[in-house]
Amino acid sequence: MTNKTFAIAVSQSQARKIAEAIEVYAHAAYPVGGSDCAQVSRDALLVSAKAFSSIETDGIVQVRKRQRRPLKAAVDWYFSMEGPGDHSKGPELGALFER
Repeated sequence: MTNKTFAIAVSQSQARKIAEAIEVYAHAAYPVGGSDCAQVSRDALLVSAKAFSSIETDGIVQVRKRQRRPLKAAVDWYFSMEGPGDHSKGPELGALFER
């Protein structure tokens, strides 16, 4: 059986920023009241955001492999010139989702 998760080594500070990015992206891209598929995507992103926000020290966050692209999209958007985050953090945090 193949492993369905991947590990991301992050500092607590990085984890908090990533969690915020994912949560904001989930609410922006998949607002409440959308299609059933959109709500499933939103909920999956929010579960991943919670995994990042619950880290208490530097460490490893395990997330589902199928979430890699949506999580990277969330971080890339949030920390881009168009997103609400500090765009100088984008390259550092986006690189965490590279293979």
